[in-house]
Amino acid sequence: MNCKTIKELCTEYTNLTDDDIKVLQTMALQIPHTAEMTGTDIFIDAPLKDGVDAVVLAWACPENRSLYGHNVVGELALAKSEPAVYRTLKTGETCRNVRGVSQEGIPIAQTVVAIRNAANDVIGTLIMERDISEELRQEEQVEFLTQTAERLSNTLMNLSMTGSQFESWVGNGLFVLNKSSKITYVNNKAAEIYLEYYGFEALGQDFLFSMVNCSSLTELLDTLENPAEFCILNKSYLFQAFPLVTYGDLSGCVISFRDITDLRKKEQELSAQSTVIREIHHRVKNNLQNVAALLRLQMRRSDLDVVKSEFSASINRIISIAMVHDVFACQDRDSVDLRELSQRILSSLLESSMSPEQSIEAHVEGQTLHLPSIQAVPLALVINELLTNSFKHGIRFLEKGLIILSISEKRGTIYLTIKDNGPDPDVPFDKVKQRRLGLQIVDSLVGDQLGGEFRMERIERATIVTVSFPKHSSEGQL
Repeated sequence: MNCKTIKELCTEYTNLTDDDIKVLQTMALQIPHTAEMTGTDIFIDAPLKDGVDAVVLAWACPENRSLYGHNVVGELALAKSEPAVYRTLKTGETCRNVRGVSQEGIPIAQTVVAIRNAANDVIGTLIMERDISEELRQEEQVEFLTQTAERLSNTLMNLSMTGSQFESWVGNGLFVLNKSSKITYVNNKAAEIYLEYYGFEALGQDFLFSMVNCSSLTELLDTLENPAEFCILNKSYLFQAFPLVTYGDLSGCVISFRDITDLRKKEQELSAQSTVIREIHHRVKNNLQNVAALLRLQMRRSDLDVVKSEFSASINRIISIAMVHDVFACQDRDSVDLRELSQRILSSLLESSMSPEQSIEAHVEGQTLHLPSIQAVPLALVINELLTNSFKHGIRFLEKGLIILSISEKRGTIYLTIKDNGPDPDVPFDKVKQRRLGLQIVDSLVGDQLGGEFRMERIERATIVTVSFPKHSSEGQL
């Protein structure tokens, strides 16, 4: 170590005294041994005259091994680039394992200790820098393994929360592949299927070009990241792949599969049953429409308005029931959209009940609710009767009529409200006169088949009918 160089640098760049310089020169004689012993680069820096930056006075490194490719003695250590050095020079505190990047782009950890004179003033810093590239690689590896363990935990948790059994995967079939996509392990189920399909043993075979057509292990993992269905020997199997990672590198994968042939057969049976049920609904609808057509023919044979009115009411009731079966004939599920059904009935009655000189505003509003068939048929009749009542007795003689059908559900109870601006809104109801056949039908259906309540009232110059009933499940249970 050239002590004359240290003195020249201190004289040129610092305000240190001769005694201070001697302390630094003595320290510089020791750092080669420290560098060799610790296997790190050792530096001595001294503060510049500006009190902010520093100059490198001495440097030592292990034999033939350094973080730097050139001599850095005499270079400036700027505070913005060496915050640990600046902090130790200012406070005298030791900074340990401060991470950064060397001039050569190598990740380093820096420890900085203050050098003091006889008066205990900080006159420089002793710096140790070590390469932490391997540490960072190991930390990344640990982080990757931690994430892998977390994903595995989440997978197992998801299996338990969804009611799935992990044994249903590994208990059916299991392949283990190495990074070359060669099969290195199969359980009994997987070995049986492979041998039956290809006629030879699975071990040592390339999985990519046999059961799944992929060009690489990465592509295989992407393809089978989520369960994928394959047909093998007229049976359906669900495959899924899980990566195997060693020291942060992909070393292979595990492919599990399970036989879902029975499940698919049951789905086909349910689909066939659903098709039959839809066909039944379709035929019932057609038969009801035929009955309605016969009633229309019979109605035309009469010249009495009273008779025609009764025929018309019966036809509308039949058409309302037919509409329910029409909805079921066009869908797989055994439920009906109450709002859609109400709109169908309202549109049909508008077409048949509105006179040419009338202007009627009528619409359905509220929530979209699905009801099972056990409730849909009686409710269709209720809606038909209430809307017919509004057309026939509410807005019949008005030039501008208003009918609003509202649907809502609160705490398991469905509320269906029909509001119209009928004549004499301030006149109270005569309960005796209001007991027409249509309303008697409504009262009976709501009470007996829907288990609900029905009431009529006049509020704020409007006639309001409210039907409330508990919502049933698809099995018809409360």
